[in-house]
Amino acid sequence: RVAESMKVDAKQKPGGTIINSEGDKDGAAWGKPARWVDYHGMVQEKHVGVAILVRPDTLRYPGRWHVRTYGLFAANPFGEHHFVGSDKKTGGYNLEAGKSFELHYRVVFHAGDEKEGKIDQRWAEYSKR
Repeated sequence: RVAESMKVDAKQKPGGTIINSEGDKDGAAWGKPARWVDYHGMVQEKHVGVAILVRPDTLRYPGRWHVRTYGLFAANPFGEHHFVGSDKKTGGYNLEAGKSFELHYRVVFHAGDEKEGKIDQRWAEYSKR
C-alpha cells in the first residue's frame, strides 16, 4: 500500500494519481495491461512517487495491475479472471515438477510525477536487460 496521503482517495487534498504506460488514470488503470504503473502524490509535503516496471520476458507481459485508488498497488500476473471477468482466462499457471520460471519487476521510488521520475525512459532501459 502507498502512504495514506498519496492515495487517490486521500482525505487530505491534493490526493494522489495513478497512471500507467498506456495513459489510463486512477480507477481506469485497475486490471489493465501496461508496461509500468506509477502512483504519485504528496508525502510529508513533498511530491513523490513509486513505479513498478515489468520486463518483457516476464510471464503474461505486459502484465495486469491490481492498483486501487485506496492505496493498494501490486503487479498481478495471476488474477486475469478478475480483471477480464471471464472463466476462460483464470490466471492459473501449471508448472511442471522440477521446472521454474522467473518474474521480472523493478520498483522505482522518485521525486514528482511519472514525467519528472522519467518512468518511461527507466522502463526502456530496464526492458533491454
